[in-house]
Amino acid sequence: MREFTKSLDEIIETFEKNIIQQTLKDTHGNQAKAAVVLGISKRKINYKIAKHKIDSRSIKEEYKATENFLESWHHYSNVVRHDNHGQSLLLP
Repeated sequence: MREFTKSLDEIIETFEKNIIQQTLKDTHGNQAKAAVVLGISKRKINYKIAKHKIDSRSIKEEYKATENFLESWHHYSNVVRHDNHGQSLLLP
């Protein structure tokens, strides 16, 4: 018989932490939206974020950095086009 190294409580805690982290990523770090998605109060999600030591601020910063990169890339891709020979053409 296989031995388990984690108790049921530890498994549930890990699962809860992962669900909260993923929901925060899906809501771009917005705790209020994550609480709504999870069907819990803002107070409860704040408690669980602190309990699990989740860095929601870094999740929000990661989203902003990605958003800024995508905006820059979109702007660049609209400015640069290529001719039939692969040469870059700057558009006015």
